[in-house]
Amino acid sequence: MDSGHSEIIENAEGDRLSNLPDDLIYRILSYISIKHVVQTSALSTRWRYIWTSVPHLNFSTTDFRRLPRFFKFVTRLLSGRNNQTEVFSVNFTFRGKVSQEFVQRILDYAFSHNVQQLNITCLPGRLYCLAEFPHSLFSSQSLKHFTFTGRIQTWNATVPTWSLPNLTTLNLTYYDDTWDGLFSNCANLKNLTLKSSTILSCFGISHPGLSSLTLEDDNVRVNVVTPQLKSLTIKNWRGIHLISAPNLSSLHYTDHYCSYKDNDDGPLQLPTDLRHLEKIDIVITSDHDNKAYTHKIVRLLQQLRCVKFLTLSLELVKFFSSSVELFSHQTSPFVNLKSLKIYPGYVSPYDQAQQKVTMSTEVKDYLLGGSPGATFTMVSHEEIRVVKNVTLARNLMRKLQEQLKENIETNTSHIELDKAPVESHVKAAREQLDDMKRKVSMVQRISTLLTDVPTSYRDKDKLQARLYGLCIHIDTIMKHLDTIVKHVNDQMEIECDNKVHETATSSQPSS
Repeated sequence: MDSGHSEIIENAEGDRLSNLPDDLIYRILSYISIKHVVQTSALSTRWRYIWTSVPHLNFSTTDFRRLPRFFKFVTRLLSGRNNQTEVFSVNFTFRGKVSQEFVQRILDYAFSHNVQQLNITCLPGRLYCLAEFPHSLFSSQSLKHFTFTGRIQTWNATVPTWSLPNLTTLNLTYYDDTWDGLFSNCANLKNLTLKSSTILSCFGISHPGLSSLTLEDDNVRVNVVTPQLKSLTIKNWRGIHLISAPNLSSLHYTDHYCSYKDNDDGPLQLPTDLRHLEKIDIVITSDHDNKAYTHKIVRLLQQLRCVKFLTLSLELVKFFSSSVELFSHQTSPFVNLKSLKIYPGYVSPYDQAQQKVTMSTEVKDYLLGGSPGATFTMVSHEEIRVVKNVTLARNLMRKLQEQLKENIETNTSHIELDKAPVESHVKAAREQLDDMKRKVSMVQRISTLLTDVPTSYRDKDKLQARLYGLCIHIDTIMKHLDTIVKHVNDQMEIECDNKVHETATSSQPSS
């Protein structure tokens, strides 16, 4: 390609970049790190100084081999930015020992420019060691969303009073007593997520305006007093005490362990006056039947009389059906039920013969007897597996079709067998043979996936026909490769004969 043509293309690209509106450019740059944002200044004149005014700052130590270089880069970046531009979001990801002063500088800059979203992530590795947290972290008039992920080790930490009056969303992972007092001091907090604490004793969550609460991966007891709570999600968290949530309308409960004993309080304790609780999902993924656990779940269900949309995992129904004595003399509490859905909480990708679960008559009467007009949907492990297999097969066929199209358009059309040297044919043949091996493996994978799809599946014939078409494409390319290989062998035989002839001729004595 000549230089003039290249220059035209570069100018055209530059014009397109220059014509993009600022909001779109900022949106694009919000998905990459600030280091790469700075590098985009080389794309065009329009982008030369765009990094100085982007409202999204994504800092990460993983973009640098050494922390000192990261510190130096951030210092220069903050000093070179347009000081009149507000910052909408800051993502700070780090691994290793980062000084309090450095964190303080980033946060001071963010809060002084009215940051609304702040995400701090401490990656696994060395602990984040600070004598105390930066005070600016606990005081901001603009911050609305705060997420902290990772383990922190604090020595002699002195935490000031929280002052985040406009905070509406808070997500904490691996939190400890350092965060004590935060919830009640955020007057506008609406959404709270807690995951994996280091707190050993019981603690409380009390907030008059909280509307959504998620608790994940822990076993510490929690006392919850939230009069405006609408949505509660509990994932693998034992010992929950929901003391006051009269307006709760949605409950999602997931448990992988099911390890409660007779003397335990149970998986969840709820008040009896939940008149607004209409949507409930209870997902149990364990295959190990636990009589005590099953009894406690049944006791929990007795409290959920107002539910309209009930979803249970197939594993839980299996537990129920093995303990029918619990339902023999029970009347159905679900008099307002409109929909009952039962589906597998977990489908093994390896175990193709997971035991079929059959719902006993007693269990079905208990769940549907109070609302005989409710819709009932029950999905088996096999049905879920079929859907996953079909989806994967379609994705693989789409990928294979794109690769075959590329093969036909480029890889197999440019070779001139009678002009190119034999070495190039050998290299091309090897590359294409390796490529075809990968494609044949994909075909075998697709074929295996479709084999597990029952004949009754409505689209199986179409999927097999599509696979057959792809096999024809592969056969066409393989025939072309056979031609190349035959040509290479012929050429190599000719060259070998020529060399033998030359050797024989040169070794004859001169007369």
